[in-house]
This record gives sequence, structure tokens and C-alpha cells, in this order.
Amino acid sequence: MQQPEQHGPKVWPQRERGWTLTELLISLALMGTLAALALPAYLQQQRQVRRSDAQVALQQLQMDQARWRSQHEGYADALSALGWPSDLSPRGHYRVSVTQASAEGYTLEALPQGTQAGDRECSPMRLTWRDSATVTFSAGAAGDSDPQRCWRQ
Repeated sequence: MQQPEQHGPKVWPQRERGWTLTELLISLALMGTLAALALPAYLQQQRQVRRSDAQVALQQLQMDQARWRSQHEGYADALSALGWPSDLSPRGHYRVSVTQASAEGYTLEALPQGTQAGDRECSPMRLTWRDSATVTFSAGAAGDSDPQRCWRQ
């Protein structure tokens, strides 16, 4: 007995299209690993960029203090005296204050707020003016952080 002749191409079983569960899990694990590596660097970069908000606020306060001193015997000890309606920096990432003021100088401070509060290495940022000629930039709880890193221009 002979086999019947088949006409046309041989038909192979079709494979399902799409990803297998194993392929999907491997892809998700790779994406998770990449995200875990990239996220801390991204957040650090964001914190560094937002420090400019504190710098702008403190330098604006420095100019306001110079204007105040030209008309008074000492420096202002409150933001309201300098015409600041709020104690927030222009973009709201820092709370600014005059921590010390006298006839010889003043110290201005910027404390990070909100999402910027994670910037512990440069918290708070300070600008100190003494004897009509010396300005000091500092950062950190005891002023021990590298000001060049925190006050990078």
C-alpha cells in the first residue's frame, strides 16, 4: 500500500508568538538592576543642581544686607526688614534665615526643604560676612563640608 501523495509545502507546527515567562522575568530583572544603579546618581545630580537655589537666595540676601547697611548702623536681623515676604528661596527648595547680625557682620543660612532635605552633605549652606570685606561660604552641620563642592558655580 502506498502513501497518498501530499501536495504543497510541508506544514510545521506553529510556534506561539510573544515572550515566555522566563524571558519576561529576565528582562524585568535587568531593568530593575539598571534602575537601581542609575537612580542614586540621578538624585545626587538633582540635589547638586538645586543647591543653586540656596546660592541665589543667599547672594540676594547679601545684596539686600548691603543696601540695608548703607542706611542703618548695623545689619538687619530679620528677613522682613530686608523686604522678604517669605522665608523660602526663589524655587522653594530652601528655608533661608538671618542667624546672626550686628554692626560688624552677619550670617545667612539656607536649610533644605522637601525633596532637597536629603542633601545632608551640604545642609545647611551658610554665607558669613565680617568686617566689611570678608565673605565666607560654608556648609554642613559644623561647617565641615567642603565649600568648593557645595558652592560650586
